Amino acid sequence: MKVSNNNNNNNNNNGFTIIELVIVIAGLAALGSIAFPNFVNSIKLNKVEEAKAIMNGYASDCLGKFRISTDPAEFTDSAVPDQLDNIKLETLGYQIDGDKNKCSHLAIKPTSNNEEDLYAFDFRIDSEGRILKTGIPSNNPRFLTSCRGWAGKNCGLSDAQIAEFARLAELAKEKSECISSYRSWLAAGNSGESVTWNFTDETCNKPVFAFEGIPVNNLEAVEQALQAKYGRACSEWRLSKKESISPDGNPETISPECGGVNYWFHSGNEFTTQAAWNAYDNQLKEQACIQDRSVALSSSMSGEYIYGPTPGPDPCGKIVWLCNGAEYTSPSAYETSSCYVKTTSGTTSNGPNCRNGVPVADFVPLEPLCTQYKYLKNSENCKC
Repeated sequence: MKVSNNNNNNNNNNGFTIIELVIVIAGLAALGSIAFPNFVNSIKLNKVEEAKAIMNGYASDCLGKFRISTDPAEFTDSAVPDQLDNIKLETLGYQIDGDKNKCSHLAIKPTSNNEEDLYAFDFRIDSEGRILKTGIPSNNPRFLTSCRGWAGKNCGLSDAQIAEFARLAELAKEKSECISSYRSWLAAGNSGESVTWNFTDETCNKPVFAFEGIPVNNLEAVEQALQAKYGRACSEWRLSKKESISPDGNPETISPECGGVNYWFHSGNEFTTQAAWNAYDNQLKEQACIQDRSVALSSSMSGEYIYGPTPGPDPCGKIVWLCNGAEYTSPSAYETSSCYVKTTSGTTSNGPNCRNGVPVADFVPLEPLCTQYKYLKNSENCKC
């Protein structure tokens, strides 16, 4: 630095004082402190926009797959974008979020857990082909506009919204599985009754009917189609089976006379679904067990007792100890009763009953239950 000593010509002084240099450097530092963070934010925002563009490409690819898919459940479970590339995302500071790597739900998040600027975002495609985008804002308010540009009002969800989206996603999965199952049932050429998605109460319980894979309006239409194609052979067979009980609740049919329709028979009733047969079977068992309990309590039986028939709904299969109309639910409680007698060998005598096919004391079958209910005729309460 040159310092002039010419007091007569101040215009020839072309140097800078120390103070001037300090002021200039301070000004540059102040400008840098303002400009540098903005510069870094701009770089990160560019990375976010590139990641958003990649995600939009994935969404477009997934929509194409959805349009050509014939099985909504398979699309939900297995469809992934062809160009899905976690390595490319990592160059932008992002990575795929766990197992959320399918078209049904594809999510990315910052690679660093300490990231303060980049934000996580995702998209979902439901069984109707609709796209839902969501985002989780970062701690940097400058990135909020970018997040809203991706997800709109779904940028920053409340706990209730997150729970609702999760419920809708699960509901969409159930719906696609239900519809796929129905389509597969039709494609297999089945006849009779099945279920599909009920759009009113959003459950898979709407009855549907078909004959050899062709949908019809009701069971009467199935019957008419059977009559038209195979004559009365199936009807006569069903009539002969009506008073029987389908073994172990398994379906019965004859081919080709019944056209592939499965039937379940039970005590004068005919059913076209396993669920309906099970419900009726459990109803009869419950009635029989309730009646068995009533008779056992009123007959002054004593000792261990199992309400039958078994298996079945409560009280079927319930083990109790009886004493003169009283019911005990444990051996220790029964031992307090007047019916409990301890033998010299350390065993107990619990009164009349039938144990493992061997009569104990004065065994008496539970009449009229043993003849009234078919389920009881071979139980230990009726036959040793």
